[in-house]
Formats: sequence, structure tokens, C-alpha cells
Amino acid sequence: MSTSPTPPTRHWDPPAPGHGPTRQWGTSPTPPGPKGKRRGPILLAATIGVALLVTTGFVANGGTPDSRPAPTPTTTPSPGPADPPDDGLGGGSEVPEPAPAPEPEPEPEPEPEPAPEPATVEIPELSGINRARAEQILADYGIKATIRYRSTDQYPAGTVISQSPKAGALVLPDTTVSLVVAKTPPPPPSTAPPPPETTPAQCDPSYPDVCLDPAVEDYDCAGGSGNGPRYVEGPIRVLPPDPFDLDREGDGVGCENG
Repeated sequence: MSTSPTPPTRHWDPPAPGHGPTRQWGTSPTPPGPKGKRRGPILLAATIGVALLVTTGFVANGGTPDSRPAPTPTTTPSPGPADPPDDGLGGGSEVPEPAPAPEPEPEPEPEPEPAPEPATVEIPELSGINRARAEQILADYGIKATIRYRSTDQYPAGTVISQSPKAGALVLPDTTVSLVVAKTPPPPPSTAPPPPETTPAQCDPSYPDVCLDPAVEDYDCAGGSGNGPRYVEGPIRVLPPDPFDLDREGDGVGCENG
């Protein structure tokens, strides 16, 4: 393998006195550089320009040099790379879970309808009719009846004399109406001589307030529906066994209405 010969280096030999530079080949020191230019006028002009700039700035600031520090340039940080989407493998930001669907509001329960007011019944006129007929009329209206007797000769026995409440009053069903029924008055006292007094042994002990002969077939309350033949004005006390059945309610008092 052959190598190329190194080319000779050019050198400048210093000229001899009275002679120009001689160009020679061979080894010599580095040739001299070009002659320096005149830089004096240029530097002078630059110095004058800088002085003028400084003087102009001083006058513009009111003669006081600005000692404030130069503003520091601000740099805006560049946004970083966006977070990668979550691929379900644990990387990236978590995806928020969807909000649960709102539960449906319960429908309001319908308000119960108010119970209808019970119908009222107008009390009919019952005065002057038979007691049984009056009780049937009241039963047809759904009304109950209570009976009280009064001795009178102005009305036939068993006739309704008065009523409470009055006819035309408005009442609810199951109301009780009190009826006053006429009964036959007791016979007038006889002008015949009084019968001989009976001994205590002839009075039934079940009726301590009156003397009822046990030998008589039957006694009924005066003004009642009984057919006698004897009648008793009440009320009277009744003790068991009440052979004449004068205390039908069993409360110890007989012939309460007469």
C-alpha cells in the first residue's frame, strides 16, 4: 500500500534589507498576517453615539437616571402531555362511576272519601191513632217507641195522646220516640156500703202495698189491656212469686203506668 507524499508547506522568508519579500518553498514560520486597518475613527464615532444615547435618555427621564431593575421576562410553562385514557388495565385517571338513577317517587295514596251522612227521618204525626198502629208506623221509619199510660176519659183507651219529639222533627234512625197512651180511668167510688174488712190472712203477701185477695181469679193494672176481673192502681211494690203477674219487667214495681 503506497502513501501520497505530503505537499510542501509554503513559507515566507523575511526580505532582506532593500528587497521585497521573496516567495520561497520550504519550512518557515507562519506568514505574517495582513496589515491592520485604521480603527481609530470608527471607535471615536461609536463612543460619541453612545454618549448621545445616554444623554438623551437622561433628559427624557427628568434628569434622574432610572435605577429600577430591568423587568425579568416571564416564561409560560408549556402544558404537559394529556393523561392517557383509562384502558381498564389500571393506567390513566379513574373514570367516575355513573350516578344512580333517581328512584321514582311513590304515588300519593288517594284520600278516603268521607262517609256519607246518615239520612234523617221526619217524625210523623201520631196523636189520635191507636197505639199499635203508631208503633208500626215508627217501626217502618226505623224508629223505636216507648209507651207511657195516662188515665183520661177524653180519649178512648189505647189512643196516643201525645208524643216526643213532636211531629215534623228530623231525627236519625234508631231514635226513640216516647208515646203517651190513654187508659180507662178507674170506676168512680161506689156509694154502696164498704165491704167488710178482710183479715190479713186474706191478702197476698206478694203485694205489701195493697191487699189482693188470693181467692180472686186475676188482677190487672188499671188502664192496661188486661181484662180483669179485678184491677189495681199502681205503682205498687211486688215481691216474688207475683202470682198475678203485675211486675212484667221484674224490677220489683208493678203497674208503673197506672
